[in-house]
Amino acid sequence: MVDLQKRIAELERVQAHQLADLKQSAMSVVDSINPSNIIKSVLKDIGTSPELRTSAIDTVIGISAGFLGRKLYIGKSGSIVKKIAGTALQFLITNFVRKKIPEMREDKLHNNNIEN
Repeated sequence: MVDLQKRIAELERVQAHQLADLKQSAMSVVDSINPSNIIKSVLKDIGTSPELRTSAIDTVIGISAGFLGRKLYIGKSGSIVKKIAGTALQFLITNFVRKKIPEMREDKLHNNNIEN
């Protein structure tokens, strides 16, 4: 009977330890899916990876060019047709610029290698 009570007490300690570990794991998961922590993690990855940094910069430039193109096209117009056309124009400009930046970078690199 004493052995049984010792075993029950041991299992209760194991259960309490496992429960504490489970709570800690759950808190870590909740903390990792916190939007601010996700953003911090992404920014850290972008900062440490030259390829990601270059890609992020290219994307920001493309989006900015598209947004500027849309704003220039639409102006202060209230026309729904012009707004839809402006959004389509923004999409086209964004994708065009996003695709052309790496090509321009390669051309510049190629031209610099030829000059040297």
